[in-house]
Amino acid sequence: MKKLIATAVLLLVLLLFASPWASAQNIPTGFDFFAEAGPSCLSGAVHSGASGQVKCEAGRLFGGMRLRLTRHDAVEASYSWSPNIFDEAYPLLYENYRLSSHSINYVRYLSTYSHLQPFVTGGVGWESFQGRGTTSPVVPATGEYQLPVIGDSQFAWNWGAGIDVIPQRNIALRFELRDYRSSIPINHTSSLQNIVPSIGIVFRFNRNRKL
Repeated sequence: MKKLIATAVLLLVLLLFASPWASAQNIPTGFDFFAEAGPSCLSGAVHSGASGQVKCEAGRLFGGMRLRLTRHDAVEASYSWSPNIFDEAYPLLYENYRLSSHSINYVRYLSTYSHLQPFVTGGVGWESFQGRGTTSPVVPATGEYQLPVIGDSQFAWNWGAGIDVIPQRNIALRFELRDYRSSIPINHTSSLQNIVPSIGIVFRFNRNRKL
């Protein structure tokens, strides 16, 4: 919750600085609120499921706000959550139960055609992992064995591309593919790649007709 609040505060700061600049430049602006969902596909020194192979076994919910600065440029703040279930493969020391990502991105629209607007994006942020260790169980006062709860947050970056299909000026369908990059939590000995294809809805406010 604290990190979600921090993301909202950072977005507010961006809006405070970007909006006067855009207005001073007489540049058309707009605000987009979006919500997306899709599978979450892990790649790296992890394994999941009985087969021991990395698969798209979990999903990801993804939402945020995008501020359009010009016809081709925008900034975005987003939050996503996934019940990613994976184990470290070498060595097997950690089982992940949840993953959340906070990102600030630059977005470049390749076209501003009124009904189809493809874009590319890249950004930075942090990812938070929540899980349990698989070794050294602790024994509480009850005498029952419990694996220790482990959390880890780290720097992450992402890049991707997508397209907005706009049947009406104030609403759109978004098809997107993003690749989140970080390292294996806790040990940070190897990279972790999380590929997320998603589909969602975009609510477009305060739109200039040029956008």
